[in-house]
Formats: sequence, structure tokens, C-alpha cells
Amino acid sequence: METAMAMVAAYVLGSLPPAIWISRYFYGSDIRTHGSGNAGSTNMYRVYGFKAGFATQLLDVLKGWLAAMLPVWFLAFEGSESRTVQQLLCGVAAVVGHVYTVFAGFKGGKGVNTILGMMLAIAPGACGVGVAVFVVVLLVFQMVSLASMIAVGSFPVYVLLTDPDNRVLFAVGVALFVYIVFTHRTNLRRMMAGKESKVDLIAKLRGKAKK
Repeated sequence: METAMAMVAAYVLGSLPPAIWISRYFYGSDIRTHGSGNAGSTNMYRVYGFKAGFATQLLDVLKGWLAAMLPVWFLAFEGSESRTVQQLLCGVAAVVGHVYTVFAGFKGGKGVNTILGMMLAIAPGACGVGVAVFVVVLLVFQMVSLASMIAVGSFPVYVLLTDPDNRVLFAVGVALFVYIVFTHRTNLRRMMAGKESKVDLIAKLRGKAKK
């Protein structure tokens, strides 16, 4: 019962939609009516710029981290495996809340940043690898969606290589990868059609440096 209550709290926490609130409060419109129509940080970066995108990304990551920390702060558990399972349950609940937010007609973002926050709380080493993979893929292919999917996919690979006996983390990592691919199915269709949006990160950084 306590775990179920923590998962409900994590879902509500994950449902908080910073992209929608920031766009409405500071820009007078709903981010879901612009760009890709997605209520996530990538669309915020594209439509409103760096400050809006970064604030959204930070808050989405924070949601996942806080949700995964709820069992550590408020629940009792026996052993590290029990703690990991409870953290994963709450973290996944937050991701589902982010994608299907109760505060905005069950239409939210794609969950990548919330997954990052969850994994920062559970396996920070794997997150470091995931961030590095994301940056490299983004620099090479210039597609945030592709970088996001491959970065999430690197998590179960990392677990398999560094902690092969941890079947729980590996299974959840695979499940999250499948889930992220599912939420990016429209991006995959655009990639196959050669129509996926691209971001030249180096050019953007050079432009900011000149300013």
C-alpha cells in the first residue's frame, strides 16, 4: 500500500507540465500549438529559445529525480535490490505521468528528460555514459530524437557490461528503450522520409560565442 501511494505521488509529480506552464505564463501561448506539438524541452528550445528550453529540461529532469528518491526518503525496504525496485516503480510512474499528464488532457512530452532524472537517482554512472552518447550522436547526426533514443538504449548495454547480474536494472532499461522508441514513432517515420528536423549544435554554439 505504501509503495502504491508513493507511485501515485510520483505520477502526479511527473504530470507537472513545465513546458505548458512556461509557454503559457511567459509567452502567452501553448507550446503544443507550435512546432512539433510536443510539450517537451526540445520543442521549447526550437520555438522559444535556449532559456525556455533549458528551464523546461531542468525541471523535467528534476521531476524524475525527485520521484525516484521518494522511496529512499519515505519508504522502508530490505536490501539494495528492494530499494532499486521501488525507485524504478516510482520513476516509471513519473515518466508515465510526464507523457500522459493529468494536468493537460493526458498529452505531455516524450519522457526522455524524466527518464534521465530517474536514472540519475538510481544509476548516475550509466547516466553519465548516456549523456556522452547523446552528445556524440547529436553532433554526428544532428537529430535530437535519434540521440535521445540511442542514449536511452545505451543504459541496458551499460548495465549488461558493468553489472550483468543486475537483471532488474537491465530489464527495466530494455523496457524503457522500447517505450522511448514507441513515443518517438512519429520521429522515426520522419527520419525514414528524410524530413526529421536537425540541429547544428556546433553552429549554434559558435553563434552564441560571436554574440
